[in-house]
Amino acid sequence: MGYEDVDFESGRKLTIDRMLRQKLDNIKMIIKKNWDAIIVIDGMERSGKSTLGFACADYISEGKLTLNNVAVDGDDAMKKCESLPNGSVLMVDEGSLVFSSKDSMTKEQKKLLKIINVIGQKNMIFIIVLPSFFELTKAIAVHRSLFLLHVYTDKKLNRGRFTYFGQKGKKVLYDYGKKHFGSYAYPRANWIGKFKEYDIFGEEYKELKKKSLYSALHSGEDGISIDTPEEAVNKRLTQERILLYQRMKEAGMKQAEMAKLIGVSIRNVARYASSAKKNAIVQSV
Repeated sequence: MGYEDVDFESGRKLTIDRMLRQKLDNIKMIIKKNWDAIIVIDGMERSGKSTLGFACADYISEGKLTLNNVAVDGDDAMKKCESLPNGSVLMVDEGSLVFSSKDSMTKEQKKLLKIINVIGQKNMIFIIVLPSFFELTKAIAVHRSLFLLHVYTDKKLNRGRFTYFGQKGKKVLYDYGKKHFGSYAYPRANWIGKFKEYDIFGEEYKELKKKSLYSALHSGEDGISIDTPEEAVNKRLTQERILLYQRMKEAGMKQAEMAKLIGVSIRNVARYASSAKKNAIVQSV
């Protein structure tokens, strides 16, 4: 356990978990031997998973990460993985995946599989950042990825924590979670790590991601938006709070505590609970 400081030639400075650094060093080594590598990072909205993704990607690229190495959806990732040099790192922040319709999600998974084929041919490192590991197909989540970093917050919603699941652990986790509505309760993680804030692109990336996610989440088959911006924001906010409710319930919090932390009424928390229950029933059918 503990942190290590890394000073890059580019002038960037990264504080990284010592055990995570060892895992990323292993990836650097296998890339030199003409292998590829896929990492999955998941966690609820605003938990810091993109921050951890940037830290991993920048460490692997030795402080040379640019926005050209970061994709905000499947289409963007397909274009960039074809243009990047062999051995490059590509991070896709696929926040839309879990909120899309089942049909849209299937299309996104097909895009990911195509990207992974190119990744393999070009010996690249592919980092997938998304809300839920269980939304990925087993082929990607279990068979192709090297490990999972599950980002979470403490009971007071403080960020900066993650758990590490290796190949054997994430296989058991995937099978268990699929049967238990996305639970991370079993098995125990291989180890627990921490990360610090690492914002290297600032508002430029936030604006890019905002536009892309709006398009991905709220467009019809013909590409025409089916929601107004206000409706889109409200829907996404509700989805985020439902996910947040599920995580806080897993932590054993009462609805009154949840309402206070989220900043809504207890009646709204009850609505999130009802929606979460309905979603669990649908997933089990």
